[in-house]
Amino acid sequence: MNETGAPSPDGRRVTAEALRSMTFPRAPLTRRGYSEEPVHQVLRRCAAELTALAEENDRLRADMQRHRDWIRANNIGDSAGPTGVPTVDAVLQQARAQQSAEQTVFAAREQARTMLRAARAQAEAILQQMSERDGQGGEGDEEEAERLISYLRQIAQSLSVTADQYATKHAAPATQGQVVSQQGGI
Repeated sequence: MNETGAPSPDGRRVTAEALRSMTFPRAPLTRRGYSEEPVHQVLRRCAAELTALAEENDRLRADMQRHRDWIRANNIGDSAGPTGVPTVDAVLQQARAQQSAEQTVFAAREQARTMLRAARAQAEAILQQMSERDGQGGEGDEEEAERLISYLRQIAQSLSVTADQYATKHAAPATQGQVVSQQGGI
């Protein structure tokens, strides 16, 4: 702004100092003009306000820079690039995946136990049938029953080993995921 209050032709911003040094031409004797003291009071108020705003702006810029520096120092960033620190969404997604994996492992263990119980029940039923036949006689039936019993025991043992291997195999990643989750603050 120039001394008459119009915007400066060079487009510079109005500063508090420019307002303090601004003067207005006196009105000619034929016209009524402004009283000088109120104009100067307004100018002083405007200058004080601009000074306060400029100081606040400087303080906010310094705070913003301090926060940016802290973010860089702590390797925190947006999801646009790798920062070494997972985002909240990534941590939540990992937690959901881990929970889903644990539920799947639990369901598989339950299914293996159910299959094992069914195989044992079937073996018991066959043994019961064979013992009833033994009471009715027959050497050939006894050998066949022993062979069938051995076969069913092998199946039950195989199911038990398979269930244990599955549980061991899938329990290790879940345990590692829990350690990562605990380190990640979940």
